[in-house]
Amino acid sequence: MYRPTSVPRQTGIALIETLVGVALGLLTLLVLIQSFSAVERFSQANAGQADAQQRGSVTLWRVQRELRLAGASLGHGTGVWGCALNVWRGGSQLLPRGAAWPAPFTALPATLRLTPIAVADDAGHDATDVLLFASGRGSTGVTPSTATISSASSVTAGSTIGYHAGDLLLMAPTAAVGNCQIGQVDTSYAATPGVAAPFDIPTTSAGAPYNSPNGFANLPQPGEYGLINLGSTPSVQMIGVNDLGQLVVLDALERMTGAQPVVLAEHVRQFQILYGLDDGVGSGLPNDNIIDRWVAPTGAWQFANLHGAATPALQVKAIRLAIVMRTDTSQGRLGPATLTLFEDLPAPLRVTTTFTDDERRYQFQVYDTVIALRNQATALCSEERRRAALPAPSVCD
Repeated sequence: MYRPTSVPRQTGIALIETLVGVALGLLTLLVLIQSFSAVERFSQANAGQADAQQRGSVTLWRVQRELRLAGASLGHGTGVWGCALNVWRGGSQLLPRGAAWPAPFTALPATLRLTPIAVADDAGHDATDVLLFASGRGSTGVTPSTATISSASSVTAGSTIGYHAGDLLLMAPTAAVGNCQIGQVDTSYAATPGVAAPFDIPTTSAGAPYNSPNGFANLPQPGEYGLINLGSTPSVQMIGVNDLGQLVVLDALERMTGAQPVVLAEHVRQFQILYGLDDGVGSGLPNDNIIDRWVAPTGAWQFANLHGAATPALQVKAIRLAIVMRTDTSQGRLGPATLTLFEDLPAPLRVTTTFTDDERRYQFQVYDTVIALRNQATALCSEERRRAALPAPSVCD
């Protein structure tokens, strides 16, 4: 008897099974996306933090390098620190300045006085500090040499050993603080091997752009002056934060920069400075080159007081510098609403920064360092201080 072959029963996936599979797939995909997003945010946060650290380290190094030179070659003569700088370049007068300084240095005076270092408190963008400092790179020591103004094209110095064509010179009065002037050794000057150095130094404007048309004859005559060789690359620099969050530097002599500020770093949120004083307050001794206390650049130590007086400037032996850098990318979550600098110091010296909600989405790195001003210690050893019977530390003996 013939039996027909049985037809296999048809099978398939039910609708509910399909929906469950799709749901599970979507759930798995969602978990993967969330995991990937978390990893990506973590990677971006780490990369941003690394970038901020690298940028902050380089910025701090550059600032430290310049500040360690503050006061170099600026011998502490009687009328040197605090003198009003007069500078020409290419026939035009650079200092005193005829217009306001470009931002963020608009609060600084048009007449700059020769000071190793001075801080304008909260004078920059968003209550950041502005720093002014001067240095030279001369090779003839820091003690001013006695000099007279021979004519509009030359000066006579007690010694010209170590002078070279193109060196910048500082002529300052010896009797009292007044106007001082920067000029330049003419290209015609040359020392002859085997022959004693000449006493006369040519300072014509034709061979040196930093001489005025009248040379040093702009200064009152007759008069006694001290002459300091500042070397070929002296500078009077200012550092601050502009409204774009950039840390910028400007050289008033236009040697290290041009007429406009140059960017040192991006995404700078805060820039604050304290003075380290050697004034004997507390249990210390004045003028022993040991930091007795830290003070803010306010009150008795505000910019105007330090900028124009030699004695307060001489007591500043170090600065404490804090820079707050922001990452390039947001971290996706809100950070702290405030940040306090100098937390290890008494409350009046602390600086608290408040962040907006948008800023709180970024990470911030704090760079806090102490920079010793070695040239301030050297200034204690000047002969002018010995003659005035001012205390000097044992390092000067």
